[in-house]
Amino acid sequence: MSHERAEQSPTELDVLISGGSMGGLATGIALADLGHSPTIYERSTGELKSRGGGIVAQQNIRRFLTQHTSVQPESITTSSSERRYLTASGGLERSVSEEMVFTSWDALYRQLRDAVPAERYRMGEEVVGVTTESATAAFEDGRERSADLLIVAEGGQSSTRNQLFPGTAPSFADYVAWRGVIPESSLPSAVRDEFDETFTFYQGTDQLVLAYFIPGPDGSTTPGERRLNWVWYDTVNGDDRRDIFTDTTGTERRVTVPPGRLRDPIRASQRERAAALPPVFETVVAETPELFVQAIYDLSVPEMVVDRVCLLGDSAFVARPHTAAGTAKAVGDAVTLAGALSDHESVDQALTSWNQTRRAYGTRLVSRGKRMGDERLHLGS
Repeated sequence: MSHERAEQSPTELDVLISGGSMGGLATGIALADLGHSPTIYERSTGELKSRGGGIVAQQNIRRFLTQHTSVQPESITTSSSERRYLTASGGLERSVSEEMVFTSWDALYRQLRDAVPAERYRMGEEVVGVTTESATAAFEDGRERSADLLIVAEGGQSSTRNQLFPGTAPSFADYVAWRGVIPESSLPSAVRDEFDETFTFYQGTDQLVLAYFIPGPDGSTTPGERRLNWVWYDTVNGDDRRDIFTDTTGTERRVTVPPGRLRDPIRASQRERAAALPPVFETVVAETPELFVQAIYDLSVPEMVVDRVCLLGDSAFVARPHTAAGTAKAVGDAVTLAGALSDHESVDQALTSWNQTRRAYGTRLVSRGKRMGDERLHLGS
């Protein structure tokens, strides 16, 4: 890298962002608010859709909405005041007072997307390769574009990360998350009452299931218009995993089988297994129109910065969802990157500082997620 480029002042930077989901959007918004010129490139051709449903709206997410968008967090969040654990028969095992705030993937995505000007968000444009020293992105159609900085926010299956660190791959954690989202209006009143104002769990043998209310598909948080988001962590062996992740087309997927793609025998089998859950959770699983499943895995990169390319969010570190920090981590990466560029005299000083801080945080978070998952599902015991 030339001396001139190394000493470049971190002001009014031209920034390319590969990936238009939470991390890419938050980065683009935070950088634009500081006077930089970010352009987001998203490979999908239509509006992104959640395969996760619910998100714990950590404080830094709510603060980001307040500081960088026109929406007040209260308008797109739900909350609970109690954490409850049920027995297998459905009785109350224990409860603690605890304030939690939740949102939905789609509600948060819409607010972040609305905060980015249309000309700064390019859909249907996929980055297929990068040149790190010149921050150059190569696109699927053969074009290339260079900038001052290139941000990779492509998620856990990032192709750019695979290019930069070919030996770094997600590591499967020997269990999966069955998931579902169901309209509150579809639930029996007794079931609605069971989950209202609570974050409810059942801890079984080698499994954990939880549920909480999130905003409705239009973002409404009005009781009766919300959705119930549930997650069922369940251990699997290698043969079962291949069977579960083979979708309706016969394709074996690595990470997720989305709604509508689970084969009938797999869906029926999981609903039968739900009979061993507390009755309220059995009902929820049975009433969910489309189950889907995600593999749980761990991922860590050795560095988040290579020359003028930054890996951000799940492109760099994937922590198990027990940490409730996936989206919060991506937003944190974005905010601290913007802050580092403001606080240092050169781009490279800023990137070095940011890399050290966020790499240490990501490493700790992944370790914590492993510990939490192993404890809660009694893995290795």
